[in-house]
Amino acid sequence: MTSTSSYNNDKVVQGEVEYPVNDPASGAFFQPDYKKNDDLKLMLDGSKDSLKLEAMKRIIGMIAKGRNASDLFPAVVKNVVSKNIEVKKLVYVYLVRYAEEQQDLALLSISTFQRALKDPNQLIRASALRVLSSIRVPMIVPIVMLAIRDSASDMSPYVRKTAAHAIPKLYSLDPDQKEELVAIIDKLLSDKAPLVVGSAAMAFNEVCGDRMSLIHRSYRKLCSLLADVDEWGQLTLLNVLTVYAKTCFPDPNNDGYSSESEKAFYESDSDGSDKRASSSPSVEPDLRLLLRAAKPLLQSRNAGVVMAVAQLFYHCGPAQELPPVAKALVRLLRAPIEVQSIVLNSIASITVTRRSLFEPFLKSFFVRNSDPTHIKLLKLEILTNLATEASAAVVLREYQTYVTSSDKAFVAATIQAIGRLAVAIHTETETCLNGLLHLLSSKDEWVVCEAVVVVKRVVGGGASSAQAAVSRAAKLLRTDRLAGNARAAAVWLVAEHGAKHPRAAAILAHMAANFADQDELVKLQLLSLAVKLSITQPDTVPLSKYVLSLARYDASYDVRDRARMLRRFIDPQQSGLLSQYAAQIFCPDKPKPTIQSNFKDRDQFTVGSLSQYIGSAAVGFRPLPQAPRAPVGASQREAVSATLVTQVTDDTQKNKTFYSEPDSDGSASSSSGSSSASSSEEDSSDEEEATNNTQERKKEDKSKETNNYKSSNSGTSDSESDSEASSNSESESESSDSSGENKDAKKEAPKETPKSEIQEKKNEKSNLELLLELDEVASSLPTMTPTCGGFLSPQATQPPGLGDGDAVTPVGPSLVPNVQQELISRVLSRGLGASRRWSRAPHLYSNKMCAIEITFTNHSPDIIENIRVNRKTLTGARAIHEFAPIPRLAPGASAGGTLGVDFADSIQPIEFTVISSLGEVSVSITPPVGELMRSVTMSEGRWDAEQRKLRGMTECNKQTAKIEDESTTCRRVFETANVACITSAGDLLRFAGRMTSSQDLVLLSVRVEEQTSTVTANCPNMAVASLLANQVAQALARD
Repeated sequence: MTSTSSYNNDKVVQGEVEYPVNDPASGAFFQPDYKKNDDLKLMLDGSKDSLKLEAMKRIIGMIAKGRNASDLFPAVVKNVVSKNIEVKKLVYVYLVRYAEEQQDLALLSISTFQRALKDPNQLIRASALRVLSSIRVPMIVPIVMLAIRDSASDMSPYVRKTAAHAIPKLYSLDPDQKEELVAIIDKLLSDKAPLVVGSAAMAFNEVCGDRMSLIHRSYRKLCSLLADVDEWGQLTLLNVLTVYAKTCFPDPNNDGYSSESEKAFYESDSDGSDKRASSSPSVEPDLRLLLRAAKPLLQSRNAGVVMAVAQLFYHCGPAQELPPVAKALVRLLRAPIEVQSIVLNSIASITVTRRSLFEPFLKSFFVRNSDPTHIKLLKLEILTNLATEASAAVVLREYQTYVTSSDKAFVAATIQAIGRLAVAIHTETETCLNGLLHLLSSKDEWVVCEAVVVVKRVVGGGASSAQAAVSRAAKLLRTDRLAGNARAAAVWLVAEHGAKHPRAAAILAHMAANFADQDELVKLQLLSLAVKLSITQPDTVPLSKYVLSLARYDASYDVRDRARMLRRFIDPQQSGLLSQYAAQIFCPDKPKPTIQSNFKDRDQFTVGSLSQYIGSAAVGFRPLPQAPRAPVGASQREAVSATLVTQVTDDTQKNKTFYSEPDSDGSASSSSGSSSASSSEEDSSDEEEATNNTQERKKEDKSKETNNYKSSNSGTSDSESDSEASSNSESESESSDSSGENKDAKKEAPKETPKSEIQEKKNEKSNLELLLELDEVASSLPTMTPTCGGFLSPQATQPPGLGDGDAVTPVGPSLVPNVQQELISRVLSRGLGASRRWSRAPHLYSNKMCAIEITFTNHSPDIIENIRVNRKTLTGARAIHEFAPIPRLAPGASAGGTLGVDFADSIQPIEFTVISSLGEVSVSITPPVGELMRSVTMSEGRWDAEQRKLRGMTECNKQTAKIEDESTTCRRVFETANVACITSAGDLLRFAGRMTSSQDLVLLSVRVEEQTSTVTANCPNMAVASLLANQVAQALARD
C-alpha cells in the first residue's frame, strides 16, 4: 500500500517541516484536526520571507478553493508588520476575508492597521482601510471614521475608491454617523477620477439614496464621466442617474404611447430626417445629455450595464428612441442562460404594453430544442404577446411544432398559448379551435386533458364551431380517457353548449352509473348538467332527480350541499317561484371571457429589477418616483468642462450609424453642444498649459511626500508632511474645478489662497493625524496599542530616569498558546459548554486587563438565548469587563467573546456567574502567574542594570534539569510565561516582562551549568518571583 500525502503537503520545505514517512493515515480525510496546517504555521512563524510568502500563497489558494483557513488567523496576523511588500499584500487579503469572523484577534493589531494608513504604497493604505472597516466592533467607530475621512482626501484614486467602499460598512455598523458620511460622499461625488465616481455612487445609493440634491452639483460631470467608469461602476451610476432623471425631469411622453404612433415611427425609418424630427418630442437639455452619454453603453459587454441603459430609456426617455434599446436587448439573447432569463423576463413585461418594439425581431424568440424549460416558457409568452393578425400564421406554425415536444410543461403552455391566440385574434379563432379539437384525438392523455380545458375557454368566447367541440367532448366522456380536471371541463362544455343536444342525456346517464367513483369537481359539474337538462329537456327530469338523489348521500359536504340547493329547481312542488326563473339563472347569455398575460401587472416595477422578475415587491425595493411637471434643480447644476462635453458628442457621432437616433435632440442641447465645442477650440492651448503646470506641481509634491516618508529626522513629522501634500492636492483640485466651471477665468492669473487659510487647514489636518498618530516606541509586532486619547486607555508611562536610546519597549507575545481549557461543563449547565484561552494581549477596555477568549458551544437540542455575565464576586482592585452578550446560540453552534479581567497581580481565583435561558452557572478562573505579565524588550546592559536593583528578597533561585537545546529552553519558558527573549544564545538566557496591573518589571534568567540549570526570577513582588521561578523550573524539568 502506497503512502498518500496530505493536501496541505503539496510542497515540502527542507529543514523547516518534518512530515510522517510511510504513514497511510496522513491523508486529508484521516489527518487529525490538531495537526491541520501545522506546516503553514511553522512557515509563518519562521524568519525567512520566502517561506512566509510561500505559505501565504498556499493559504490564499485554500481560500480560493473554498476551504476554511480561519484557524491560521493568529499565525497570519503576526505577519502584518512584515517588511516584505508581497507578504504584506497577501496578509491583508487574508485579513479582509476573516477580520469580521475573528474580530477580537483583529483588534489586537489595530495599531498596525492605523500605521499602515500612512504607508507610501497605495495598495497597503487601501488594504489597511479595508481591513479596518471590516472589524465590526462599535468601539472603534471613531477610529474608522477618521480613517475614512483621511483616505477620502488621499492623493491616490485607488485609496479614495476604497474609502467609498468603506462608507456603507461604517453606516451599517453605526447609523448615527450618517451626516458625517453624507459630507464625505458629497466630496467623493465631486471627484474627477473615473475610478472613484462609481464607488461614490454606490456609497450614495446605500447611505442616502433619497437625497437627490447631492447630485445637482455633480450631475453634468457624472454624465460626462459615464463612459470612463468601470463596468460595475457604470451599473450603479446609471441606477442613481435614472432615479435622479425621474425625480428632476418631466416625462417626455406626457401625451401617451400608442401602437399607431409606433407604427408611424417604424414606417418613417426610410424617410428623411425632417419627418423624424417632427415626431420627436421635446426633451430637457440635461436629460438629453444623460441619454446621449448612456446610449453608447448599449454596446457594453456587461449585460447589467445594457439592462441599466434600457431601464433609463424605458422610464425616462422618449418612446420614439426605444427601438435601439430593443435591438440591444435582443443582442443579449446570445448571452448565457442566466442572462437570457432576466432579459426575456423584462422583454415579456415590455411587450404587454409596447408590443411593436419587438415585432421586427419575432424570429429571435423562436424556441430551440436546447433551451431549458423556463427559457422556452418565456419565449412562448413573448411570441404570444407579439402575435398579430399578420404574424399569427407564422406563430401558429411554430406552435404546431411545439406541441410535439417531449417536455410536458412546455406542451401544456403551448396549448394554453393557442387558446390565448384564439380569444385575442378573432380571425384565427376557428383555426385555433380546429387545432385544439384535433389535439383531443392525441394518444397522450395529458395532452388531451390540457386541450379540453383550453377548448372550454375558447368555446366560452363564442366560437361558431361549439357544436363540434361538444360532440368531441361527448365522445371522450364515453371512452373515460380523461383525467379529473379534463373530465370536469368536458362535462361543463356539454352542459354549457350542448344541453339541448339529445346526446347530453345519454352522457349524464352514462356517468351516473359510476357517480360515486367520480372526482368531486366532476360530481359538481354533473349536478349542473342535470339541472340544465331538466330545463331544456323536461322529459329528463326523472334522470336528473336520480342524479340528485345519488348526490344526497355522497361523502363530500360540498356535493351534498349543492344537491340540496339544486333540488328545489327540479321539483316544481317545492320550488315555488324558483322554477319560473330557473332558465334565467342557469342558461343566461354570458359575456366573452378575457385571457390576460401573466406579466400584465409587472409594469409597475422597474425594468430589470428583482421585483419585476419575481412578480412582487422584493425586500428593499424602492419604486421610481413620479415625474415632476417642471424641471427641478436646473440652476444648481454646474457646467461641465468643454473637453468632456466634446468627448461625449464625438462618441455619439461614432455610434450614430449603429443606433439610428432621431436627429432632433432639442434646441437647447444643440446650442449648448456648439457653444462648448467652440469654447474648447478657443481655450485648448490654455488648457494644455494649465495641465502641464498642474502635472509639474503634482510631481514636486509627490517627491516631497516620498522624502518625508523616507526621512525620519526631518524637522516636521510624517503627519504634517502628509497634510501639506493633501492640502496642495486639494487646492489644485479646487483651482481646476473653478477653471472648468468658468472658462473665462482660465485666461486670468490663478488666485492665491491666503496664508492664514493654508495654516488653518494644516493645523486642522495635523489634529486629525495626531488622533491616528502612533507612539514611536510602539512595537513592530501586532500589539493592541490604543491610539485615540480619552477613548481607549493610554499607553503605560515610561519610568523616570530612562534614556531614550535604552528604553523598555512593550512587544507582542513571543508565543500564544492554542490550548483550550474547560470553563463550564456541559453536564452542570444542562448542555451549555464553554472553554477559555489566554490571548496574552491587553483588553481593549483597559491595558491593565488580560484578554481571555471564551468559546460557548450549545450541546443541547434547543436554542440557547441571552448568554451573558450576571453576578460578579470581586475583591480589592480586581475588575471584570464583560463580554458582549450572545443573543442566540443554535444547537451544535459555537460563539465566542472576549472577557477582560484585571487580576491586580494576584493569582487568587476570580468568580462570577454566566446566565442564559438554561439557567445560571458559577464560573471560576485562576490565572497562572505567567499570564499576569506582558512581554517587554530592552538591551542587555539595561537588563543587567535592572537586575542589580532587584537583589535580595526580590530574587528567587531554583535548580532544574539541564537542557542542551537553547530553542527548547526558550519555547518552554514562553509556554509558561508571557515574556520576551533578551538573550537567546550562550550560557545565560535572559527574559523580561512587566506586570499588567502594577507595571512592575519581571526579569527571568536561565543559567546553564555543567549538570543542572539555575532559574532566577527578579520582581518587586516577591510572591510573583517565587511562583514564576517554580513554574519555569517545573516546565524545564518536564520530559
